[in-house]
Formats: sequence, structure tokens, C-alpha cells
Amino acid sequence: MRCLLVAAAVAVLLGCQQSPSLEPAKAPLGSLTAQLKAEGDQLAARGEYEAAVVKYQAAVRQEPGEVPLWFALGTALSHLGRREETVEAFQRVLQLGTPESQEVQVARRWLVSAGVLTGSVSFASSTAGESGSNSRAATASSGPKGTLRGKTEWTGITPEHAISVKLIISPEESTTRGQSFSRSIRLGQPYTFENVPSGAYRLEASAGLTHLWDEKVYIETDKQTVLNLTPANSPVSPDTWPGAVKKDHNDGFGTNYDRTAHTRPPANTPPPAGERR
Repeated sequence: MRCLLVAAAVAVLLGCQQSPSLEPAKAPLGSLTAQLKAEGDQLAARGEYEAAVVKYQAAVRQEPGEVPLWFALGTALSHLGRREETVEAFQRVLQLGTPESQEVQVARRWLVSAGVLTGSVSFASSTAGESGSNSRAATASSGPKGTLRGKTEWTGITPEHAISVKLIISPEESTTRGQSFSRSIRLGQPYTFENVPSGAYRLEASAGLTHLWDEKVYIETDKQTVLNLTPANSPVSPDTWPGAVKKDHNDGFGTNYDRTAHTRPPANTPPPAGERR
């Protein structure tokens, strides 16, 4: 009996000592995910978006809480015109990210331009204990509203040059209930935002990769607020952008004008909603 007790004790002791070895050694956090992400980035840079999506999807399965992975996946999907999947990926970016991050801002603009967002969006809280405390449900404001309008002007450019400009107004204070609005026009045309909840906004306007205007404006109740966008209030000089733009009898553009450079994003940014690259 004494021998049996000793043998049992030894077996228990050995079992406790060997139990950790039953679990496989854990790889450094994020090593496989980082490799998949890097491979996806290389494929996307070459325009191989189908293959890049496969890599990003595998990375997301590894670490589904990483905002850069969802953003990369959504971007690749957007280039393929896979709208519903892009919406899902970018909504995950908004849920997991912080409002000031670049990924969230780009994803939000894409969703607004796609007509998915018409109001505020919910963001994940920075700490698990605060989950939901800082988020705001997407709602349309029924309060006081006003109109923002103005003209766009650029030296030597008319609407016939067909340079597309995306205008986005985003809230600058809590009274605007987190709503954003967007419009696309040709440079040289007037713009109008109607029925906008009164409050402080930030108006941004870009032609492709060129950020032409970034202005703060307060939209008053039952009034038409006018904000003209001209070279005078742009950080970009007409001497440097868009370069030589000359009309001819063929397509309306001179040989020195790269239309694609002003209307299409690079591989690591999503194209406009509804457009494939």
C-alpha cells in the first residue's frame, strides 16, 4: 500500500510538471498576421486586389480586432467593386477605431459617399470598461437647419475641364449630432448643401489626391451661409496645381494634363463608391 501511494504521488507530480508541454509553443504576437498583411500590401501595390483580399481575410481571421487589417481589406474590396463586403469591412473600421484615426476618417467618408451613412456613427470606446459610453447612435437630426452654398473657382479652370471635386462637411461640435454630408461637382461649378442641421462644421474639398480646401464654417438656422472656395483661401497654389491644362479638339485635355492623377486614388486608398480601379 505504501508503494502504491508513493507511485501515485510521483505520477501526479510528473503530470503537473508535464502539463504545460501539452499546449504548443505560442508564436510571437502578430507575427503571422504581420506577414499576411505585408504580402497583401505587396499584392495591392501591384493592383492584384483579388489575391490581396485573400491575404487580408486570412489576417483578419487571425486578429479580428485590428483596425488596419479591416481597413486594408475594405480598400482592396472597394477596388474590386464588391460594395457590400466593402461596407461591412469599413463599418468594422468605424466600430473598432477612434474618430481621429486616419483609417476611420477615410472609411467614414467612403461610407458617406456610398449613401450608407446619413448621420453619426458609433465608435468603439477606448477601454473595455467604457464600452458604449462614448458611442452615439446614427440618427437624423430633426432640429433647426440651414443651407451652405458657395462657388468654386480656380485659375484657368472651367467646368468643361471636368476636374471632379469631392466636398465633405463634417461636424465640429456636439450640437450638429455627428452628421456629415458630401457632394461631388466639377471644379468651377457652384455647390449647395441644403437642410443641414445648424452648427459648426469643417468643409474639406479635394480633387483626387490634392486637398484644395479645408475651412471652418458655421451654418445658421433658416439662413443661407455662403462660403466661396477660391485660390485665395486654398493652401494650394494655382502655379503648382493642376499644371498645364489646355483644351484641344480631341478630348478637351492637353498632353501635359494627367486627368487620372486628379481623379483616381492610389492603390492603398479606396476609390470613390461605385467605382472600380
